[in-house]
Amino acid sequence: MASRPGTVSKILWHFTGGPMWDDATNKQLKELKPAINGYEALKAILKSQELRVGQYCEIVKVIVPEKRQFDFETKEIHILKNHPVTVKSKPVCCVADIPLQHIDYHSNRYGKIAIGFHRDSIVKFGFNPVMYTLEDTALLNSIYQGYSAVDDVHPYSATSETESVQDEIDKIINDNDLDDSVDTSSVISELDWIESAQEKIDESFQNFLAYIKTFDTTEFDSIYCEREWRSTKNYSFAIEDIAIIVLPREQEGERFYERFLEEVILPKTVTIACWEDLIEH
Repeated sequence: MASRPGTVSKILWHFTGGPMWDDATNKQLKELKPAINGYEALKAILKSQELRVGQYCEIVKVIVPEKRQFDFETKEIHILKNHPVTVKSKPVCCVADIPLQHIDYHSNRYGKIAIGFHRDSIVKFGFNPVMYTLEDTALLNSIYQGYSAVDDVHPYSATSETESVQDEIDKIINDNDLDDSVDTSSVISELDWIESAQEKIDESFQNFLAYIKTFDTTEFDSIYCEREWRSTKNYSFAIEDIAIIVLPREQEGERFYERFLEEVILPKTVTIACWEDLIEH
């Protein structure tokens, strides 16, 4: 039997001590959370048996060659050239397909406290691997172009114009005492359907963007090698879905491994490993 490639694991990991999040810039900071925060997060995940969608969203920046913009005050449409657009995905929860022999490499970015889930459970729930792409690429712009074309349609302006035309027609009919009528309700109804479809497209696009991971040329050795999987829903798991839990013997003055064994009771089917013994041995 051929050996499995060293880039694929049957365990997918969720690290609980990753980078802190900056709300102002919508970016992860380089500074890690304190280890005690990661420890408490691990206990909270096990208690709830749920890996919850967090604050992280993918922020995609593209330059659109031409974009229509509707002015709601003047009811005019303006054409913007080479317009920068920032699109935000739905928030996500994440795991990473990292073989055990490579876990230590990622600890500088995500800490040494992690919970590993069986891959079969992750796949069954609906997690999906992300697509990695460099920022500011033709690919990102091409992905956005189709969505932008739909987003540039303004049913509100068309509905407003239709209602205005209806008022003018009604006035002419009344002023001339005509025994006739013109009904534009079917047009307005179709415009309502277009607006509803746009909302669905917008939601689908945000969901799609959640599975695109952007990185710059300085992040080949960090972001690009994570092999991340994501879900836009909370991951409710059973204890049997857990393959292994890893904690450091001691970090930042806390003896996490011993403390965990005293504070948390799990079935013997769940392996609880000491980081130093398993990873740094």
